[in-house]
Amino acid sequence: MPINAKNTMKSNKYISTDVIAEFLEEDLLEFHFVEKAHEIGRKTVEDLHDWAVEYLGGHKCYLLVRTEPGTRLSEEARAYASSEEFDKISFADAIIRTDYNHEMAANFFIRFNRPGRPVRLFPDRAHAMAWIQGLKDGKG
Repeated sequence: MPINAKNTMKSNKYISTDVIAEFLEEDLLEFHFVEKAHEIGRKTVEDLHDWAVEYLGGHKCYLLVRTEPGTRLSEEARAYASSEEFDKISFADAIIRTDYNHEMAANFFIRFNRPGRPVRLFPDRAHAMAWIQGLKDGKG
C-alpha cells in the first residue's frame, strides 16, 4: 500500500516501501525501485499502473525505470508490465541498467515478454533521457 496514496486526489508522487514513482514532467514518469536484491511482485506493478492511470486521466507518458542492484520483477510482474494495460499508459520505456544481472533480466523482458511499445536499455540516465527526448521530438 503506498504511503501517500490518498494524500491528494492527484498527487504526482507515489511512495511505497519498495518503489518511488514521480512525474518529472507531465509526460515523463520515473519508477525507482529502491530496495536492493528484491523481487517486485505483480501487486506492486498493478498499484503503480492504477496510480498512473488515475494521474494521467486517459493520456500516455514516457517511462524511465531505475532499480537498485539485484532488484528484479517476478514472472507475473513482467507479464503485467508488458501487457496491453501498460501499453495504454506508456509511449516507451527507458530502462537504466544497474548491473549485469539486471541487464540480462531487462533484455529477457524486452525479447521474451515483448511489450507492444518501444523499450530500450541504457547504461545511464543521460542516455535514457536523450532517447526519450528524441522520441518526443520525433527523432526516435
